[in-house]
Order: sequence, then structure tokens, then C-alpha cells
Amino acid sequence: MNETSIPKWQRELRSFLGIKSGIVLEGNVYDNFPVFRYAQDGVTLLGADNMDQTILSLVDDEKTQVIFFDPVDGFYCYDISIDKQKEVLGPLFEGYKTRDIEKDHGFTVCSMPTERTKNCHSSDGNSRYIFVSEIVRRAMLDKTAYTNKENIVFVLNFASRLDACNLQLAESNTMYLNFMAATTSVQTAQLCCNSLIMVVDKYNDVPTWVYLNNPNIRSVSVCVPDRQTRRLYLENLVGELSIYRILGDDEYAPGKKFVAQTEGLRLQELRQILQLARRKNLQPEEIDIAFRLYKYGVMDNPWENLENDILVDTERKLSERVKGQDEALGKVKSVIARAVKGLSGLQHSEMSQKPKGILFFAGPTGVGKTETAKAIADSIFGDENACIRFDMSEYREDHSDQKLFGAPPGYVGYEGGGQLTNAVKDRPFSVLLFDEIEKASPLILDKFLQILEDGRMTDGQGNTVYFGETIIIFTSNIGCTKEEETPENMLRRTPKRVPTITIEDPLKEDTEEFREKVKNIIKSEVVDYFTNIGRPELLNRIGDDNIVVFRFINVNDAKSICDYKLKKICESVETRKGIRIITDDVMEMLHRKAVLERGNGGRGVGNMLEREFLNPLANYICTLPEIPHVLRCFEDGDTVGFRGETQ
Repeated sequence: MNETSIPKWQRELRSFLGIKSGIVLEGNVYDNFPVFRYAQDGVTLLGADNMDQTILSLVDDEKTQVIFFDPVDGFYCYDISIDKQKEVLGPLFEGYKTRDIEKDHGFTVCSMPTERTKNCHSSDGNSRYIFVSEIVRRAMLDKTAYTNKENIVFVLNFASRLDACNLQLAESNTMYLNFMAATTSVQTAQLCCNSLIMVVDKYNDVPTWVYLNNPNIRSVSVCVPDRQTRRLYLENLVGELSIYRILGDDEYAPGKKFVAQTEGLRLQELRQILQLARRKNLQPEEIDIAFRLYKYGVMDNPWENLENDILVDTERKLSERVKGQDEALGKVKSVIARAVKGLSGLQHSEMSQKPKGILFFAGPTGVGKTETAKAIADSIFGDENACIRFDMSEYREDHSDQKLFGAPPGYVGYEGGGQLTNAVKDRPFSVLLFDEIEKASPLILDKFLQILEDGRMTDGQGNTVYFGETIIIFTSNIGCTKEEETPENMLRRTPKRVPTITIEDPLKEDTEEFREKVKNIIKSEVVDYFTNIGRPELLNRIGDDNIVVFRFINVNDAKSICDYKLKKICESVETRKGIRIITDDVMEMLHRKAVLERGNGGRGVGNMLEREFLNPLANYICTLPEIPHVLRCFEDGDTVGFRGETQ
């Protein structure tokens, strides 16, 4: 094994120990890491362990003593007896009283300074963390007085929390001044073989003034394990998990897929997936099942349990609920077919974790875009509520991404997570509907790049949320309206918008030329929109063929929608009130009024029925002393009248 097999951060830390007197180790510091043995004839992988053991393996100089500290228990060393540790640590605490705790996991005794003795002369302050900083500073400035080794490396674990341990500002400043002086004075005294390593969550957990323009301190970022590290980890599994070693073989297809799919995961998470597999008695070739369980919390995959006739059922439900959009629904059916058969995204990579389907519905209002999304959820998942809708007009502000994906630590709402990420955690198998996407801030659209490409997103709390089992649908009215070009309108805070396309004659069927014109205008405007806001890469991830244009409903479609909605109204009234409504004599009038509303789509037809049918029905029923069993409708001028019948 050569040096390039070792993670970059380990090579960097090994190079700069003894060169830089202060090192801030940040990032993925709570994971397990590959531990290597270094020798003249090469490098050998020993296994994986925590940060302490990894640092010990990097400091392989017999002349160097490594001393660890954590804010709970205090100072400790590894792999020496209690007597030997007391011999090593005892001189450090000269002038301080300590609290000693015996441990039994790799190290033996932890010693925490609790108070100064009278003969100790040092800086003001009474915090034990100030005592720690004084001890570190004093020891680093003296090469040999406090251990029998020539050099000392102090490792401060959980250093992000040092400043949050009920310290007053003055105490915090004193503590970090001691640490800063320790690193600076060591270099001044040319004792640069002594080092202080602060292990933090992120670089700025240490006050800026400690490291700003300070050439003695270097930041080393611990990244999540790369593909090679994950493969090496799997290759060297031991114990009960050793049966999964084959997953590290690049020639083994399930292993190659697993290594690729776990991009971004930590080694501890890999181990947890393998432990799940072991607990469920899954063989290496079934590791995908354990991975799904880890991602989504369930072993069942609704996509694999779909009946063979699901496409026929989906087509039937779509045609029942959405009228006059045969071409659009044909495109939708193709995307659903790819999703059901697991063929989505294979043109990009065999290991693709992209969402099952991506669709962009564009077209006039009320023509069936949202209804199509609900019908897809109902047909695939058997529940219309599996369509999770987000009204993107609520995310106009640039900072609104925190509502969707969660606020970062320290900000209001951090504990609650994000609306989108929480919804996907709860229902990983769902249809995600982002309604009127053009109303969202363009900065929010950047967040969708990773979702559409990789099928995952890390929320504000650092949890990875997976979108690989969802269908993502955007809807938009782009191209249907434009700002009115008048001087008065330019001065308005919210400019008035006017239609760019209108139906030529509502009473006549649209010509094929007109319908094709509508399609071309809307699709062209969608492309221009993403180009103008500087997000062509988002359009590229959606895919040109996945832009589905819904056109104006035609005359016969308006009549069909009227029949469909009126039937549902009458069925609901009969179920709830026990009243059967006979509408035969008013259908021609309602059809005529529905056709006049077709410019507003199916929603316009529904509003017409509410105005022309439901309101008169409610008014009539309220005037009756006794509710009849049957109501017969008739034309009362240009309105619907009702007459009660007992049978």
C-alpha cells in the first residue's frame, strides 16, 4: 500500500506535526478512521478506530508523548499503566489539585485540575478550563520538564465546547490567550516539535483572533471518507462482519454498487448498515436491502410491489381525472413507466440515486397540472395524500430555504428541521409537488440542483435525506402572463400582469395550429426563464423532454369536466343529506356556461358550478321546512331552479 491510499487529512496532519505548533482539526471528527502502521518498507492498514487512536498512529515518533484532554474527564494517555500515567501526568499538575477518575477503555486514569494551590503563581481566573490552558502553555514551553519524552503533543477533544462551558467572557479570553501564547511562544523559542491539536466541529468554533494572521496555526479539514477509503474499510472487516468483506472487491457487482451508493456516508454509518444486514440475516448480495432500510427506515419497496397492470391503472385514473390533455398525459405515462421499472437515470450512471421521476408541468391555470400530480400519487401509492404539495409563493425571500431545508445551528427554527426534509423523512415514497416554482426565490432553486442530480440533501441539522424513491413535479404558469407594459404599471409595487395567450373563441373548438402555438410559446418561455435567472443547469437536470405543456381545455373537455364535477357534487349531497338530485333538464345550460369558462380551465368550471348550482341549491334547501328525498332541477330563466319531490 502506498501513501496515496491514505486519506489526505491524515497525510497533511502527519506532515505538519512538529512544523506547526497549533493545528485545528475540523469537520468529520467523530467518525471512525482507517489506522495505518508506517514503516520504511511501506504502509499497512491495521483497521479503523476513533480519532484518538488515529492521531496516535500518526505520531509514531518514540520521542513524542501524546496527551489527550476532554472537557468532561480531563487529561489522559493511552497504553500505559496507572502508575506510569501518574508518572507522566503528575509533573503537569504541579501547583494544582486534581480530581482523578479511573477508566477502563484504552486509557486508565483521567485527571482534571480543580483548583490552584497557594504556591502557584499564574494568570487571574478560577475556571478549570483556564487551569487546563495554563498547564498546556507551561508544558509546551518546556521540552523535558514534564515528561520523560523530548516532545509533547496535546490533543484537546471537543474543543468546540470549551467556550460554551459557562465561561465568562474574560475567562474565555484568558483560556484562548494561553493556548495562543503556547503555540506562538513555542515557535519563538524554536521548540517547534511540541504541538497543540484542537479537535473542533468547524474552524470558526475557535475565536477568530486566535488563528487570524497567525502563521503558527494550520487548519486541517477531516472530510467524509472517499471511495477508496470506503472500499479499504470493507476489504478489512473483521469479526462477525467479515462475511461482508467481498463488498470491497471492485469486481463484485453488489459491492461496487454499494461503495458508489454510499458516497457521502461516514465509516460509522457503513458499519451500521452492515450491522443491520447482519441482524436481518442478509447476505452480501442483499446489501441493497439493508441500505434501503438505513435510508428510509423500511425494508419494503413499494415500487417493487406494484402490480404488473399498474401502468394501465395509472392511465385510466389520469384520463378519468384530467380531461383534454392526451399529449401531456402520454409524456407523464412514459416517465411513470421508467420509474416503475427502475430505469430512471440509467443514462447517467448505473449507480444513479436520482429521483424516480422528474416532471415540469407548464401551462394555463386550471388545466389539470396539480390534479395530475395527485392522480399519480393515488395510482402508484394508493393514497392521494402521498402527493406532498409545497406552495412556492411562500418561499419568495432568499432566506426562505431555511423553511424548506432547516435553519443552520444557532438560528431560529433549527430544532424543528425543514418542511421539505421532514416531509421526505416521514414519507420517503411520495410525489413531491412544487407548485408555481417561478414564484420562489432563484437562490432557493440552487438547492434543487443536488436533489435532482444526487437524490439527496443534507438538512440544517446535518442529517442526510434521500429523494431516490420520490417523483418530483414542478408546476408553473410561465409564459401564460406578462407584466403590462404601461408607465403606471411600472410604478406599482406589484405590477399588474395580463395574459400573453387567450382563447380566440370560447364557443368554438381550438384549432390544431392554435394548440401547437400555445405549446411552443409556453415551452420557449420556460427555457428563457431559466436562462434569464442564470439557472440553465437546473433546466438541464430537469430534462427538455420532461417539460410537459398542458394546453387550454377544449369545448368538449369543458363539458366532460362539468359532468365529472357535477356527478361528484350530487353523489356527495346524496351521501351526506340523503337527497337525490336529478339534473337532466339543466345540463345543456350548465354545459354552455362551462364552455364560456374554459379559458380558466377546470378550476373555472368548478367555480361556475359553485356559483350557478351549489349556491342556489344551498339557498333553496335553507327555505324548506322539510328536506325532500328528491330534487329535480329546471331552468329558471338563466339560473338553475329546484323543485322538491317525495319520490
